[in-house]
Amino acid sequence: MSASIFDNQETNELKERQRLEELKRKAKLQQVKLDKRLNKQKILMGAFLGQVLAGKSDDEKFIQNYFAKNFPQFLTRKSDKELFESMVKSLGGDMGLDEEESDSNKSPLAEHGQIEQSDYTDYTDDEIRDLLSDQQIDALQPHNEGYRG
Repeated sequence: MSASIFDNQETNELKERQRLEELKRKAKLQQVKLDKRLNKQKILMGAFLGQVLAGKSDDEKFIQNYFAKNFPQFLTRKSDKELFESMVKSLGGDMGLDEEESDSNKSPLAEHGQIEQSDYTDYTDDEIRDLLSDQQIDALQPHNEGYRG
């Protein structure tokens, strides 16, 4: 009994599916490694900025003033603004939370009927993932592998 052309075709299709699954597995592994690397870069940048914001030099004072003035505008969520309120105030800035309270207790999404106000207080896993995969930060050059910060 000889192998038919259909048997060879089924064998080839099985091998192709196995190769495709292996490629998918490798791609996912590479994405996990990249995500970990990018997260480490972001953590180290945040730690560095924290150190600069606590500094006393003229250059550090310039960055502190810039941060206190511009960072509140960068944040869009009330919960994020509340998280950084004391830091920004200690640097002489204002998060603008008092104006938000007097303007409205609703979030922009709640005002447009997209979510209930009570649903706006916590991040979902997808939102956290989005925050950690900011394209502007992801576009930065890789850090120096020889540097241990």
